[in-house]
Order: sequence, then C-alpha cells, then structure tokens
Amino acid sequence: MPNVLYIDACGGASGDMLAGALLDLGWPLDELRALAAAMGLADTRLEAKVVEHNHLRALRLEVDCAEKQPHRHLRHVLEHLDRLPADVAEAAGRVFRRLAEAEARVHGIEVERVHFHEVGAVDAIIDVTAFCAGLAWLGWPRLVCSPLPLGQGFVDCAHGRLPLPAPAVLNLLGGVPVRPWPAEEETVTPTGAALLSTLAHQFGPLPAMRLAAVGVGGGSRQGQCGPNIARLLTGQEDDGVLRDELVEIVCHIDDMQPEDIPLAIARLMSAGALDAAAAPLQMKKGRPGWRFIVLARPEQAEELAALVLEQTTTLGVRLRRMGRMILPRRVIEVQSPWGQARIKVSSTSQGPRLHPEADDVAAIAQRTGLAPAKVRQELTALAAAQL
Repeated sequence: MPNVLYIDACGGASGDMLAGALLDLGWPLDELRALAAAMGLADTRLEAKVVEHNHLRALRLEVDCAEKQPHRHLRHVLEHLDRLPADVAEAAGRVFRRLAEAEARVHGIEVERVHFHEVGAVDAIIDVTAFCAGLAWLGWPRLVCSPLPLGQGFVDCAHGRLPLPAPAVLNLLGGVPVRPWPAEEETVTPTGAALLSTLAHQFGPLPAMRLAAVGVGGGSRQGQCGPNIARLLTGQEDDGVLRDELVEIVCHIDDMQPEDIPLAIARLMSAGALDAAAAPLQMKKGRPGWRFIVLARPEQAEELAALVLEQTTTLGVRLRRMGRMILPRRVIEVQSPWGQARIKVSSTSQGPRLHPEADDVAAIAQRTGLAPAKVRQELTALAAAQL
C-alpha cells in the first residue's frame, strides 16, 4: 500500500474531480454504489465518465438523482454519513462540519441554522463520501497537496451572483498556500476546498517518493488557460519523515515591554506562523533583551516579517531559508465523556504518537475540576482505541 498521496491541483479542485481521480487509480465504483445505498441514496445513478481536457484523458464522477433534493442542515447530512463505516463517517463528518462553519461565517448565523444548498445536495454528499472512502481503500496514506490555484470573476449559485473565489472557499482556505489562476473562472469549489483543507496533512511541493500510480480527475467545464484536471500521485516514502523548507525570521529586541511579547507571538501565530518564540538575551552594553524567532512557510515569509516589524519595536529582521524534517501528523477528534476533543497523531517507525491538544485538555480540566494529567491520559486512551 502507498504511504503517501500527492494531490497535484494543477487545474483546480472539486469534489467530482477528486473522486474521479481516485476512481482512475482503481478504486471500484461498485464500492461507492454500495455506500450510497447504505446512506439511503439508492435511487442515485453513479457513473465514472471519461472526459477530455486539452486532449488529456481524465475520469469524472457523475451523479444523477431522479428527484429534486431538499435543502439540508448539517444534522441531516450527518444522519446520512452515520450509516457509513466509522472511519469514513468520521472523516466525511469533519469535512461537512468545516463547510457548515465556513457558511455560517459568510452569512453571520449559527452553524445549526446553515442551509446547505449546492454542497448539501446528493452529489456533494456522494463526492465527499467517495473521496474519504477512496482514502480508506488506499489505507489512509499521508495526504500532501500542492498550492491551490484560485480564479477570479463571478459564479451563479443558490445565493445569487457571488464573486470568485467564493466567500466560503476563502473561509475554508485560511492558512492554505494558494496561487493566482490567470482566468475568470471557478477553479476551487467549496466542496474541493473543504476536502483538502480538512484532510490534507501538508501543503507544498511533491515529496520524495517512489512513484507507484497516477490517477487523473477532470471537471465539468473546459478551462480557459489550462486543463481543468487534478492528478493524484501515490507512492512510498523511504523513511516516513517529511522534508520541506521554511524561513526563520529573527530579530533582537532590547526596548520592548515584556508583557507585550506574548501579544506579538499570539498575533503572529494567528496570521499563519508555524511557530513563534522569544528567549532572554544579554545584549550589548549589558542590556537585557529578547531574541524573537518566527518560523514561516516560504510563501508567507515576507508577510510575517512585515508583521514582526509592525508588532514589535525592532528596526529590522533577518530571514534565513532552511530545511527541516518533521514527522507526518494529522488531527483526529474523539468523543469523550466531556465532549469532543482533538488529538494530534504523529507517525513514527515505532507506531503512532498521540498528543491531546493542550487547549482542549485545559478546557475540560477547568470545566470538570479534573487534573490535566488525568484528562490527557483518558483522551490518549480513547484515541488509541479509535486508531
């Protein structure tokens, strides 16, 4: 089985494209038909349609439903998904929850009041299920995705005429690397954005691997300046360690109020910094000071360096590009006696390493009076049982 799946979103990303690419990799369409029936969507016709984009062959998942679909709330969608295998239902549920949260921010309403329109129709439920079930068929490989191309212009939908990228897409892609697409057309749909921003472990260049297979998925329209396709590349990484590049932003500060340092760190983290820290420093003339360090993705380095200049008293920063090695990781949710909690799962040669999110541990401990160590122990045991 491959242990890495690279999504080359060279022409965009949508649910039918991503599902079609998995079918092109060999995932059996009959398995998806069985899942649709299990969700109570047996009257839906599913086909793997061969499409051509710029003379390139691709597969697209085509979904036809005889009846007009109702507008669904999140709870209605989750009721369908709950009939799926547990791992597929959990992943698909996270995707739709992110969609609901994005739509709620767009319209300024509570998540429970969000009416799904396009993304709540049968085709979106099938697309999300197909992608999650296809990943399960592959053994849940580590998912790495290229930066996403974003077109401009306008699109007509249930809410009327909206600007591109769609407002929900922009909410979903916070912190995700994107690049401009030189045409006025929709390249990334809300469903595609939700799938990738929820399930991808990392965004960046193609990881080093032994290439095993390639699947090509195509969209429903012809691109104006390139093929409307997404490619999935599967392979095997040699050591299970991820390698990429980052930029270290450093400055020395001797005239900033100490209580302002945590505020600057919080501001940089919220802006997308990978990490930010400050360490005491003995500076020239015996002055006490701070060494301020920020780690950034290369595409965000200049933006975050400017923010350091804005949020601190330094007059300049140094930028240094460097490589790093990191363990593959993902975040899962467990249902505990105290509600849902997030667990960070990293992969090592000796098995998974589990680390409950500190904010969730602190919130549960404060709410229940339990010791943080006890909460962490219980959440870790629940996560281990779920894997």
